[in-house]
Amino acid sequence: MGLRGRGVIEEKVVGQPVRKGEKRGRLRRADYGRVRASERDLELLEFVGEQYAVTLPQLARLIGREVETARSLRDRWKRAGWINSGQLSVQAPSFVWLTTRGAANSPFRVWEPNPILALHIEAMTNVRITLEHELRFGKWECERAVAQRLAKSKGRFHRGHLPDGILYQDSERIAIEVELTLKNRTRLEAIIEETSVEYDRVWYFAKPKLLPALDKLVQDNRYGNVYVRSYPITDDVFNL
Repeated sequence: MGLRGRGVIEEKVVGQPVRKGEKRGRLRRADYGRVRASERDLELLEFVGEQYAVTLPQLARLIGREVETARSLRDRWKRAGWINSGQLSVQAPSFVWLTTRGAANSPFRVWEPNPILALHIEAMTNVRITLEHELRFGKWECERAVAQRLAKSKGRFHRGHLPDGILYQDSERIAIEVELTLKNRTRLEAIIEETSVEYDRVWYFAKPKLLPALDKLVQDNRYGNVYVRSYPITDDVFNL
């Protein structure tokens, strides 16, 4: 993680020598005025880097607080130079993403904000927070980590499909796909075929208007391990 190792800053007091007859004022630490990273900061910033970016409401869900508290945390991170923030889509809240300083030791490159991908990133992150953090269904491997792992094992020019994430549940690997717009039928059929062979299960989360088309493709799949669910996720999706 970009800030791993910066959480503890050596505290030294600094000041001018006191002349005879002068009163000693209150001395300040060498890191006075700096923002120091806590363990919570490091974990949350690592999550941001994995997901490319997160919205303020998503940050609030991660810390279990209101959006106002998440906004204060965002402002603190920004003062430290760890993140940038802005509205990448008129259909989504403000996002935060790591700066070069925030991602200094991250295994991932600094993400350049891309408004075209903003809504998909928001949806993908909502699904992750729900499955991994709130429902505790398993451990998540982000798309960026999957890409790096496959590049090492299969070569950097590997052209296989990358799921939006992999959920590790007991001994199973579940490929997670989030669909906000329907891909070309031929392309989508190829992805379903590939992921259903590669993974134990495949979970699609799609906008309601896409469900009929996806259901039809899944029914035609010969492996029977692909499931389609509605997005945004509601309690009844998993019969909770």
